Amino acid sequence: MYGKATLSLVFALLIVLLLISYSILMGTVNFRSYFLPLLQSPATAHPLCATNPPLRVYMYDLPRRFNVGMLNLRNLEQTPVTDRNWPSWPKNSGLKRQHSAEYWMMGSLLYEGDGAEERDAVRVSDPEMADIFFVPFFSSLSFNTHGHVMTDPETEIDHQLQIDLVKFLLQSKYWQQSGGGDHVIPMTHPNAFRFLREQVNASIQIVVDFGRHPRTMSNISKDVVAPYVHIVDSFTDDDSTDPFESRTTLLFFRGRTSRKDEGIVRVKLAKILAAYDDVHYERSVATDENIKVEIRLHPVACLMPL
Repeated sequence: MYGKATLSLVFALLIVLLLISYSILMGTVNFRSYFLPLLQSPATAHPLCATNPPLRVYMYDLPRRFNVGMLNLRNLEQTPVTDRNWPSWPKNSGLKRQHSAEYWMMGSLLYEGDGAEERDAVRVSDPEMADIFFVPFFSSLSFNTHGHVMTDPETEIDHQLQIDLVKFLLQSKYWQQSGGGDHVIPMTHPNAFRFLREQVNASIQIVVDFGRHPRTMSNISKDVVAPYVHIVDSFTDDDSTDPFESRTTLLFFRGRTSRKDEGIVRVKLAKILAAYDDVHYERSVATDENIKVEIRLHPVACLMPL
């Protein structure tokens, strides 16, 4: 069952990347225009899981304070979240956007428009019919919103959300039946769920790496690795009929070369790529100005400048 879950979750994460590629983070949300093109396939296309039935996902109905309520703290609306009132991702969210996989995964499950039945993962309203259970807690956004400084008094809000969620899950008979092994919780920020992570360690966690956690807590045998959501919109204004050939910069990187494990991988990359004229690889930090430089160069590809 976990193999099937992994395939379908990877599919959901691919939706995230495709959404970013089409620059849909701007403006109001239109579920039909965002999700329908991704759910429909040409008649000649072969689905990734054509021989398997869709993964049936039950999504817990959590209050807004656990998810979309953090997108706009001034909005005190308490009505249930649906595809009709789904809020857009904030335009000026900065680096928070790179951890927004949790937002797109929840949104894809809420979508009920044309083509939804053709997906590899579908939402079910009866938990007895579910293969896995999705926990729509925006743990990364909670850390970035309430506990980013880690010593700020607002950190207690993030802590309390984790306490309340763990209490909720432990009271769920479906969590009790599996010990949480068939529950999916997004935790893409390394400090997400940092207070009580051990208590939900049996779950399938959506992470970006395993660099800050012991192998007994987070590992490839049970968790899913998701790439950071790109924080720069795709450049679509190429004049040439062959945009790939018209771009003079093949690869762009302007960020830290020494991070985890003293940047072993990044230093090796720098040595390998330094000899190529069409590669811009520079030691720096992620700033708004550096992002603007990347946009001006509009390279064929770029690495996350963190």
